[in-house]
Amino acid sequence: MDGRIPQGEQLREVPLARQLGTGRSAVREAIRQLVQEGLVDHALHRGALVRVISLDDYPDVYGAREVIEAGAVRRLLDREGPIDTAPLREALERLREALSSDGHLTDEAIAADVGFHQALVRLCESPRLTRAHDTLAAETRLLLRHHPLYPASDYASDHERLLDALERRDPRTPDLVAEHLRLSARLIGDQLAREASGSAEGPVA
Repeated sequence: MDGRIPQGEQLREVPLARQLGTGRSAVREAIRQLVQEGLVDHALHRGALVRVISLDDYPDVYGAREVIEAGAVRRLLDREGPIDTAPLREALERLREALSSDGHLTDEAIAADVGFHQALVRLCESPRLTRAHDTLAAETRLLLRHHPLYPASDYASDHERLLDALERRDPRTPDLVAEHLRLSARLIGDQLAREASGSAEGPVA
C-alpha cells in the first residue's frame, strides 16, 4: 500500500520469506490473497508482479463500487423500520479526525474513507454484498493515493451528505451515492492522466 515494493516489481518467494522471517508457503499464500484482492498480477514467464495501476482501472473499480453501494442503499430504504446509522456516524467521525487540513489524503484518511463505505454496505446485512465490496477495498486504497488535493471540510461534508440523506430515508440516496463515487472517480482519473502525461514527457529540469 505504501509503495515500498514498486508497481511492476516481481515478487520472489525466497527473498520475501527471508525479509519477512517466515516460510515460503506463507509467502505463497499471501501472494495468492493479493492476486484475489487485485494488488498482484501473474505474468507468463515472470511470475507474480505488483499490480500497475493505470487509467484502465479506476472506471471499473468505481463502477463496481457504485453497483454494490447504491444497491445496498436501495435495500436499506426498502426495509420497514428505522435504519441504525450509528456505525456509519462513527465511521464519519473517524474520517473527520483523519483528514489533513492541507487537503492531502494521508494513509489514515484513505483507510477511514474506505471504512466509511464499508460501514455503509454492512448496514444492509448482506454477507455477499459485503464480501464483494471488501474485494474492492485494496484497489480503492491504491487509487485514493492518486486523489488530488481536496479541502478537508468538503471531503467530510461530501460523506456527511450521504449519511444525512440515508437517515432521512431520502429516496434519492442511491443517486447521491452514485454521484459521490463518480466525482471521486473523475478526480482520480484526471490525476492519473496528469501523472501519465508527466511520465511520458520525462523529468522536468
